[in-house]
Amino acid sequence: MNIEQTFFTTLRFNFLYVDYYEFKKAWVFPESYIPYSMLRYVVKGKGIFIIDGQKFEVKENQICYIPEGCRLECYAVGDELDFISIRFTTTVKINDNDLLTDFYHLKKLIDDPDRSIFQRFNEVYNYAKGDSIARLFHIRGNLELIIAWVVEQTNLDQDDSGSPVVSGDSMEHTVLADPKWDPSIEASRRRATSSNRIKRDARIEMVVDYLIANPSKPFDTRLLCEMTELSDSSLRRLFKEHTGKTPFEFMKELRMVTAARKLLATNKRVSTIAYELGFNDQNYFARVFKSVFGISPDQYRKEARK
Repeated sequence: MNIEQTFFTTLRFNFLYVDYYEFKKAWVFPESYIPYSMLRYVVKGKGIFIIDGQKFEVKENQICYIPEGCRLECYAVGDELDFISIRFTTTVKINDNDLLTDFYHLKKLIDDPDRSIFQRFNEVYNYAKGDSIARLFHIRGNLELIIAWVVEQTNLDQDDSGSPVVSGDSMEHTVLADPKWDPSIEASRRRATSSNRIKRDARIEMVVDYLIANPSKPFDTRLLCEMTELSDSSLRRLFKEHTGKTPFEFMKELRMVTAARKLLATNKRVSTIAYELGFNDQNYFARVFKSVFGISPDQYRKEARK
């Protein structure tokens, strides 16, 4: 399967939750499995984030990327640690890899010395807490702009030889960075050139957009075939070429993302959330949720509220 084709034609970022956290010196977050991706903007203070055993010292005006599926441990250093944390998932995965890391080589820690991206985090937070009818559009737009900025900074932090630029101020977290880092600018250029040659299939993109917009509707293969004027077998084949999943698998994960958002943002009972997403059997819903996120819905809510 062509990773670039999958990535560029169907990648979507599904916003889950955002909040502003204020912690004092004694704060400790014990090592835990993280079933979603996170972007954290450090507003005040210092702390230590340990991601899959790698130690990062974070400080004011830095953005930390925490990939889905990692093990995370955190604690405050000094008198305070404040940060905005955005949680999200992606619609595309290749063999359970984190595409933002493996495809774009996204760094775990990036400086924002002029606070140019801080406003984007604030926009996500403010719109998530507001009641604007367009708030989801603002949230998604700002989230994508944040990710775009982080990706661009990853490339700007390299010199003409393709090696990471190490300044005195950023030496510590550069040394601690991911040992799998591939600093090749030429590789990035080849990926960008190749992406321009991708033939996008508007029929599959239409199905993806429809499924994302209607996660609670009953899954209807016949409707999708009528929309695309494709046979059932052709639809499954083309859809899997573009997303790495069948339409049913894609919808299943999308419903679980919707469930995760409800678990984080509401106090609804798990059984109520399951029913709203078309699951009459709460136990079956819990099994499907665990197959996607690695933990049960109750554990997911409990871990998120620590």
